[in-house]
Amino acid sequence: MSVYDSTTKLASDIKESKEYKDFKKNMKIIKSNPNYEVILNNHRKIQMDIKSKNLNGVTIDKKTLKLAQDLKKTISSNKDLSRYIDSEYKFTSMMDNINKILASAVYEDYK
Repeated sequence: MSVYDSTTKLASDIKESKEYKDFKKNMKIIKSNPNYEVILNNHRKIQMDIKSKNLNGVTIDKKTLKLAQDLKKTISSNKDLSRYIDSEYKFTSMMDNINKILASAVYEDYK
């Protein structure tokens, strides 16, 4: 079996995985409700802002922390949003692990 055949099989296996199917199903629910998309986009922006400030040693103001907490509560109390976040995490974790496995095949050659 060639590398390309193996990769095509891997792509097919990914599409058939529970992680991908759950993520795709939950993404459709999110995309069907513009309010959900706004909430998630705001959540991501705030999280990136907080992460950036932490990395640069900048103090995070109380307003930003409060907004982050409020968005987290909103997401956790909404089953559609919380299922989406959970399925996104599981899918991206699976993809990260696959990438690590693939990279490890040639990593030794680049040391």
